[in-house]
Amino acid sequence: MLDFIYWIGWIATVLLAGYLLLFIIKIFIQLDALPAISLDSMPAVKPVPIPTKNQKTKLQKIVASIFEVRKWVLTENWYYELSDGSKILIPKGFEFDGASIPRPLWALLSPTGLLLIPGLVHDYAYMYAQLWQVTSNKVVEPYGQDKSRKDWDKLFRSMGQEINGFSFVNFISWFALWLGGWLVWRGHRKANKTPTKPLL
Repeated sequence: MLDFIYWIGWIATVLLAGYLLLFIIKIFIQLDALPAISLDSMPAVKPVPIPTKNQKTKLQKIVASIFEVRKWVLTENWYYELSDGSKILIPKGFEFDGASIPRPLWALLSPTGLLLIPGLVHDYAYMYAQLWQVTSNKVVEPYGQDKSRKDWDKLFRSMGQEINGFSFVNFISWFALWLGGWLVWRGHRKANKTPTKPLL
């Protein structure tokens, strides 16, 4: 047990030192590049409250505050054009949690930071094993019903490249999906939720 605590302490120290080093570097360099996606193209979202108030005990409140991940709900239909030219639609009312990044790493990479948009699309695709697309004549139809989990993971990575251009972050996130995404995918396939066709 003491060895475990020792290694956790070292990992936390290294992460904190890395964060501080990057913060110092940030002070001295200019960050003036334009984003790859405009503000008007960003999804309109609202935070979903974290359920701490009505927990019965203080311990339950503490556990909820530490382990419950903030979810977000789309307040409007959101559209995005994929690299293959397909215009996808994620419907209003969809709840998602951004990229599934372990909480200890949030200081380095926020779930709703660089990976917000790839995470939104990936969450919908994982939940329903499809997306929606809007055709040139304004018809909404399913997109990607023939795609596998690996295809959606690959889309997550390629969208990250299109939007943030940070190859290392996109590779590490994709690799984490490759390692553990099957568990979430399998859970959604067992739940077998049917998506409601969105209205334009």
